[in-house]
Amino acid sequence: MASFTHFFLIFLIFSAVSLVHHAEAQKRCQEQLYPKGCTLNDCGKKCFDKHKQMSGVCIQNRSMTDYACYCIWNC
Repeated sequence: MASFTHFFLIFLIFSAVSLVHHAEAQKRCQEQLYPKGCTLNDCGKKCFDKHKQMSGVCIQNRSMTDYACYCIWNC
């Protein structure tokens, strides 16, 4: 019985932590700036200039032949 009580208590703690984390999460927005030739420095600078947050990332395309520049920021 003690084992079940410990398991239930741990379950309640993790449930509470996940609810608090979900409530504090902010919505993320994204925009593709250009579809090919992404370099991290250039992408980061352009995203910062546009959205005033450090958010530029290079994401590989589906055919795995090039990288696109995406800005991801808190809406």
